[in-house]
Amino acid sequence: MLIYLRYIFLFLPFLVCHAQTKQTNNFIIDGSFEDYQDCPDAFGSVRIGGLKYWKATPPDCTPDYFHQCSKEFSPENNPCGKIMAQEGKGYLGLIVRVGESPEKNTDELFYREHVQARLREPLKPRNRYIFTMYVSLSEYSCFALSKLGAYFSKYPVLVNDKLELRPQIQTDFIDTKQKWAKIVDTLIAEGDEQYITLGEFSSFSKKDIRKIDEKPEHKQRFSYYRAYYFFDNLSLIWLDALADPVLADPPQPPYKLTAPKELTGFEKPWQLEPTEFGYLQPNKPIILKNVLFEFGKAILLENSKKELNKLLRLLNEYKEIKIMISGHTDEIGKPEDNLKLSDARAKTVHEYLIKNGISENRLFYRGYGASQPLENNKTEVGRKKNRRVEFFVIDE
Repeated sequence: MLIYLRYIFLFLPFLVCHAQTKQTNNFIIDGSFEDYQDCPDAFGSVRIGGLKYWKATPPDCTPDYFHQCSKEFSPENNPCGKIMAQEGKGYLGLIVRVGESPEKNTDELFYREHVQARLREPLKPRNRYIFTMYVSLSEYSCFALSKLGAYFSKYPVLVNDKLELRPQIQTDFIDTKQKWAKIVDTLIAEGDEQYITLGEFSSFSKKDIRKIDEKPEHKQRFSYYRAYYFFDNLSLIWLDALADPVLADPPQPPYKLTAPKELTGFEKPWQLEPTEFGYLQPNKPIILKNVLFEFGKAILLENSKKELNKLLRLLNEYKEIKIMISGHTDEIGKPEDNLKLSDARAKTVHEYLIKNGISENRLFYRGYGASQPLENNKTEVGRKKNRRVEFFVIDE
């Protein structure tokens, strides 16, 4: 079994202590797809009410259900590929995307399936939840994709082939067959989310579907031309509540600044013309775009050097400039860990500049942890923007 962990926390004791009450604490009702109203005897049984709590969306799509109660649609006799349930006796099957149409039917390429269920109770704002699900690509599929997701919403979502959403949970590329891949992620609720929708939410132009191991002997199988996935054992467990964010004062150099000057025009050379970072202003932070690090570490990724070399050129051109480098994180994790990580990442940039010939007395650095967010930390898009390194020119 493969395990995909996008965010890692020290919550193992929490999960162990609550293992016996996992189902009652699970906000997803019937996350292992056991409560059926009719034993499946054909494809598309979810559309006609085969599951008690899960519904197809849009209503005319045909998600499949597999359970040991059935002879033709049991895990042992699954026509899309044999795999035993990860938990219990049943699991779900979805055409997440279509790779090719044997009949050259263009409309078929837009087809995709989703399922939706109501949560046990609404989620609370700024509360963190641990989401887990198990996924496996159909044995006979010759297409796979990324961006499988779970979307949490206040109201039911009617999915169509043109709808594009940003799911709070989204996977990388998964082509695991005949075993279950475990997906674990952290959800920060906006508040009052009552529904979960499962599937793929990209627009048609942004889908990421790829042909994998093409096997002609499987061409007659239902799932062959499709990215067809099995889902099982979904859970959403409460972790903790986050404190309200406090926006800190703007960063200050570690020494006294001169008093602000009256606006008399651009009298400094580095203010007279645009640089690779635009027009510079004293004490105005500039984000170093695409300066990226290994996950949870202060080790620069190779493609970060392009942006840092721009900063090197600036410092070499204007040798009177002194700069402050600041590191920032999102608020996932312990505040003290975030502060240390942000400081270490700022220090890494500081050391890179020194290593490439910039005098140490022109450079200062400091980490601020998650105290100065640019965006809301409730969404992945916001958290991504908050994870950054900045610099500003010190006004002397």
